[in-house]
Amino acid sequence: MARRTPSSAILNINLTPLLDVVLQLITFFMMLVHFGTRLEGASRAVRLPLAPAALPGADLAFDRLPVVIDARGRLENGGQWLEEDAAAAWWAEKARSRRAGLETLRDPRAADDELPTVVILRADRDASYGSVRRAMATAQERGFAHFSLIVLRRRGR
Repeated sequence: MARRTPSSAILNINLTPLLDVVLQLITFFMMLVHFGTRLEGASRAVRLPLAPAALPGADLAFDRLPVVIDARGRLENGGQWLEEDAAAAWWAEKARSRRAGLETLRDPRAADDELPTVVILRADRDASYGSVRRAMATAQERGFAHFSLIVLRRRGR
């Protein structure tokens, strides 16, 4: 019988258990991460209302405009809270810049009265319906016609 020499032995490490553990850890940490506060336009100052049938929008448009309204009905702009007159000027500026962007891209929708932008509205649960409706009406006057209202899904139903 021929004996093998120790130098000719090939060492094969089984990586299957190691990869299995790594994939389980990745899955575990992905399930623990809460993505709700990292959403576009999210703010800790605004507590979203609860709704039993809150589902994500099926049409996630490319051109989105996140808007945050606090409990007093003020619109948030980069850490500043805008009252009604300043908010109206903000809506006009956003509509003007969106139209200018469409003209730059030579998009035929630039001449339309209705902008293709989807306004993602996050209003505090204590905000009055009137303040939210006024914000939407001001946006509609400027050409924004597509809205997505963000609410939290009520658990237990």
